[in-house]
Amino acid sequence: MTMTPEDYQAKAADTLVQLAAATTEAERHRLKRAHGAYLRLSTHGAEAAERSAMKPAPRIRPEKPSTPGPRPNASYFQ
Repeated sequence: MTMTPEDYQAKAADTLVQLAAATTEAERHRLKRAHGAYLRLSTHGAEAAERSAMKPAPRIRPEKPSTPGPRPNASYFQ
């Protein structure tokens, strides 16, 4: 069962109602965290679409070494 952003927004609104009626600090903390999670989940689809539309970051490529020659810290005992 896939939930839509509207479902998550409704759950976030419901947690705000529960938060107003909360009596203990632990319950308030739990409801605040749940409210934030529901808000993030409600915007997840839009953010994912924006990220997929963006151009991918350029690949990081190592610099090619210069022409081979004597190494500056070469050991005498090779």
